[in-house]
Amino acid sequence: MAASTNTLLKIIGAFIFATGAFNLLLGFKFVPEHSINLPTSTSAPIKKVRSAATKVKKQAQKPSIPSDAAHSKSVTVQTDAGAKKEDDAIGSTHFSNSKNHQLVTDQNHKLPIWITDYFDWHSAMRKKFPGDEIFTNPDAPPIIIRKCIEGLCGGLHDRLGQLPFDLYLANQTKRMFFIHWQTPYPMERFLVPPDLTLPEVEYSFDWRMPSYYKYGTKCSKRKECLQQWHRMPELEGNVQGQRRGTNSGKSGADLIEEGIYNLTKGTFKDTKAVAFEILVHLHEDLLEKRLKELGETDMIHKTPSFGKIFLSFFSPSKPVQTILDDVNEDLGLVSNEYSAVHCRVRHPFGYSKAAKFHGIYAAKADRYIPDFDGMFKDTMVETAIKAIKCAATKDANAKMYFMSDMSDLVEYMAFNVTDDNYVSSHPEWFQDQSSTNVTAKNLMTKFNIVARKQNTQNLHIDKAKMTDVENFYGAFVDIFLGIHAKCVSYGIGFYAAFAAKISGTECVVKYALEKYGGSKGVASSNQELMCKEDEANKMVASIK
Repeated sequence: MAASTNTLLKIIGAFIFATGAFNLLLGFKFVPEHSINLPTSTSAPIKKVRSAATKVKKQAQKPSIPSDAAHSKSVTVQTDAGAKKEDDAIGSTHFSNSKNHQLVTDQNHKLPIWITDYFDWHSAMRKKFPGDEIFTNPDAPPIIIRKCIEGLCGGLHDRLGQLPFDLYLANQTKRMFFIHWQTPYPMERFLVPPDLTLPEVEYSFDWRMPSYYKYGTKCSKRKECLQQWHRMPELEGNVQGQRRGTNSGKSGADLIEEGIYNLTKGTFKDTKAVAFEILVHLHEDLLEKRLKELGETDMIHKTPSFGKIFLSFFSPSKPVQTILDDVNEDLGLVSNEYSAVHCRVRHPFGYSKAAKFHGIYAAKADRYIPDFDGMFKDTMVETAIKAIKCAATKDANAKMYFMSDMSDLVEYMAFNVTDDNYVSSHPEWFQDQSSTNVTAKNLMTKFNIVARKQNTQNLHIDKAKMTDVENFYGAFVDIFLGIHAKCVSYGIGFYAAFAAKISGTECVVKYALEKYGGSKGVASSNQELMCKEDEANKMVASIK
């Protein structure tokens, strides 16, 4: 019997070792202790969140707030000296331009009470337990961390477009919520909490994770940081190799609910700090359904609350804001007085699966910078033409800020086709008066279209190869310029749509649908936003 038991143990051990090795080859870490202990009922127990419409007692609905907790502006969040020193070193401590950090829509909109209560509680806890005391003090509350440490975490919309879900998870588990990136760089290089001294800033949520030697924020080498993060307990997620769903087939919303159970009654009930990587922003209806069941009246995603939450979390870092200020001054951009036109021409869903340019599948274009020539160039220029025409249907007289994930396309449309020297140096492109190039040239002379100089390529923060931090600034500059646009014209992907959602503008037009992929159905369901191309062509033709 003992021999059989020893043999069985050896087999199990060999299986675990082999599984771990296989996962490491794929870029995963095998963490058996992270398994979910499901409740016997079909759904995890959820505590009530509070709103003016509910009648549940306050203490039963949110984390308790100390009596010395102050409200919104009167709370000064204290960060540890190490984080402050790092911020000063990269020039990103609470820097914001008061003229450009405003919500385009209803300035007087009030956030749901359960969110502001959580904001105040979070601020009070940071004040009560400054620096690493939030980790070391036994009286400090537990922690939940949205991380992006290695591998693929998604673009800006993937990473930052689900703050309502994040707050729901943190509120329901009475945990301090933090965000920590190491890919492509720490998020503080691009975004910081807003400055509460500015008159238009009502809340400043400090999401920055304090430095602590156990949790990958107080280490000198990347390998050392990764080892610390790999030891941190983690909720079951759907990122990395599980981007299209976990092996169990659970939805992101299911993972959030199971995470709430695990953090309050299950595996991680007594665990101080737990990390998570769960993408659920394409299933907003599930959170809205839950909020309705809990008596909430503000569903957040389609109200000004979404933008107010985002702008309570994020303001441009000093380097990003400096570029924004220069662009606004050079181009004469005034918040809520211009249109933003975005062309995501390197998105894999923008092309058929079999499409190739120069022998490389077009679906891989977001991983490299393709040559701006031939059929690929013509396809991108045609996309830009359609985007501008559709933007004109919303406001033909407005200045248009043109942006794209392909810097060569921006240079071509905004600068080259109206440059006589450039046109004369490429006669083969402009001889045929019916060509795409001539159409682009004529279109750019009809409207007031501007763009920032493309000093670097506009890189995807998730797919691009590692390079200097400055090369990623463009993605954050353009998202804020999109936020402050009066109207937004967008096609493939959710980048510019995300900007419009933050601003709350209703002046939005979509000019293209995804060719395939999980978001195709989401996009095609918004038919009321789709540009009517025939009408756009007639309108543009009527302008002399």
